[in-house]
Amino acid sequence: MRPLTEIEKRAQLAVQKVRAESLSSGKTFMIYHKDLPVGKYYMEYPDGSMKIVTASQKHKDFIVEKELTQNQANLIRERLNRLH
Repeated sequence: MRPLTEIEKRAQLAVQKVRAESLSSGKTFMIYHKDLPVGKYYMEYPDGSMKIVTASQKHKDFIVEKELTQNQANLIRERLNRLH
């Protein structure tokens, strides 16, 4: 994997800051990741849980596809928190 550019590093830090602020204020945080199928996202909750969700236009909400174990959620957080 190539090293991140300075602007990519700053963007990643900004996203991490918004994520931390959202979770600490009791809001969920939706995470796009290229390894998930199109239309699926990680949804992280203030209580530390994480789910894979899809957006539903019909219900104007998210549909939970899978609830991750705490170990799975921690592995994803570790991967997302790394600065390259």
